[in-house]
Amino acid sequence: MPLALRLALAFVLVAIGATALWGVRVRTTSRRLMEADFSARIEAATHEVEESLQSEATQLKDLTVPLCARATFVEKALVDLERVKGDPLTLETGSLLSIDHHVPAEAAARSLDELALVTPDGFIVSSSDTKTRRTKNPRLGKLIQEADKPAVRLRPQAAGGELSLEVACSKSQRSLVLGLVGARRIENILDRVGRAHGATLAVLPSGEAPPPSSDGQEVRVVEVKAVPGLSVVATLSRARLRDALELLDREIIVSGAAGAGAALLLALLLGRSLAKPLRELARETGEVLSGEPRPVRARGGREIRVLAETFNKTIDELSRMKKRLAVTERIAARREIARQVAHEIKNPLAPIRAAVETLRRLRDRGDERFDEYFDEATRTVLEEVHRITNIVSEFTKFQRLPAPNPEPMDLVQAARGVVSLHAADPEMVKTGDPDAPPRVELQAGDIPPVRADKDQVIQVLTNLVQNGLEAASAVRADPRVLVTIDKQGKDKVRIVVRDNGPGVSEEMRERLFEPYATSKATGTGLGLAICQRIVFEHGGEIVYRPATKGGAVFEITLPIAGPSLLEKPLETTAQPVSRHQHGSEEDSG
Repeated sequence: MPLALRLALAFVLVAIGATALWGVRVRTTSRRLMEADFSARIEAATHEVEESLQSEATQLKDLTVPLCARATFVEKALVDLERVKGDPLTLETGSLLSIDHHVPAEAAARSLDELALVTPDGFIVSSSDTKTRRTKNPRLGKLIQEADKPAVRLRPQAAGGELSLEVACSKSQRSLVLGLVGARRIENILDRVGRAHGATLAVLPSGEAPPPSSDGQEVRVVEVKAVPGLSVVATLSRARLRDALELLDREIIVSGAAGAGAALLLALLLGRSLAKPLRELARETGEVLSGEPRPVRARGGREIRVLAETFNKTIDELSRMKKRLAVTERIAARREIARQVAHEIKNPLAPIRAAVETLRRLRDRGDERFDEYFDEATRTVLEEVHRITNIVSEFTKFQRLPAPNPEPMDLVQAARGVVSLHAADPEMVKTGDPDAPPRVELQAGDIPPVRADKDQVIQVLTNLVQNGLEAASAVRADPRVLVTIDKQGKDKVRIVVRDNGPGVSEEMRERLFEPYATSKATGTGLGLAICQRIVFEHGGEIVYRPATKGGAVFEITLPIAGPSLLEKPLETTAQPVSRHQHGSEEDSG
């Protein structure tokens, strides 16, 4: 069965089953969530209205009762009443105006909707409501008479029109008593809380039973403990819940049918679009594997593009390994040559040294035949012996350089050690010049630990820094070397060593990393060859380029993860040499 047809059948079956399962679970879960949200809304409404009314009652009592004890206008009113023998109708106009000024001011300052100064018989001496001033209200008088234990009460609607909480307090002086009645309306609280939760809130009249809950609405009754006799009925309609569930049922049916149709169409299109790039990728992969390595084109979905990119990276890595293998084979050949040359050069060393020693003994015996050329001959022979010994030693180092032992290392710290060793000018250090500028500087970014052989990396850096200083010192009075370390991509680090010297001549660039290729009179030409071998055996690369403003630039690229398993150095017949037998510094041209 073709891939496209199999995908279409699978997609349709999955879409139908998933839609059915999804629809049932979504409806069940949605209904449970809606019911929970419905219950939470009415619970929140009842809880909030209870807390709000209790807080309102507490504030009303805390704001009103202290006025009786501390308000100066209450004391002044008692003094004035005492002067007129308790008859408020005979109070002077000035006294009444003063009281009329203080009562509204105190009501506004304490956010009271109403505040009245009342006698025990119900006469309202003054009030924040100008309509009730100098009128008589027996109900308020009764509150003043019972004000020895202040309590918040619900004012009957018939008494004042709007639902309010009120509290009374009193103060006596000799035989006179005056009281304050403070009130706050609660209709705004009920309206605000109800709108916030989508519920209807109303005060339950005393003696009436609340309406029962039904399929159409949920009813809850809240008893406000801070206000005796105050009960609030919270009613929440279920109409929105029923409408939401009906809408959800319709949407599930419609989306299920649409999903099944879309799944069929999508499966057909996806099967065709997936099969074509897979066939094309298989064809190109076969051509690559049978011919020269070249990148395949990535077409199709993300997974196919990732597959193509991974294949291309593999081909690139194999190509680089192929080049490294060729270089390694050349290095192995040079090792064998070096071993043979070393063997041939070492043989005449003993006879030369013996001849020189014999000549010196003849001179000691006083043989005049050798007097005229004895010193010159022995000096020349010994210099050549010393030179041959150096050549043999350098070739031996190149031949016996051990394979790297990669371990996690701090590349920046290692480079900082090399730089600090060569930073100061020895001549200026001898003269004690404190303003001597550093000859070698380091610039490094945030570099993660690198798996490499620390000693061999230090050997490479030391060689490059010394070469740069020597080359620059030959032509400049202020030789400078700059070492830069930064991250290259996600998995590599780059080390760049720049100097301000004359650079490498054109004829030397092609042979720069070959053994014995040097332009220095005292160099062996093995330093850069050893550097190249170390870098390659670490899975990296080293290249030279001339600096744009003069000087030489050596750029090294090393993998952060260390050399791969395919990059093991070739085995040689030479005996291994311990690391301490090698010099960490090589010179090169």
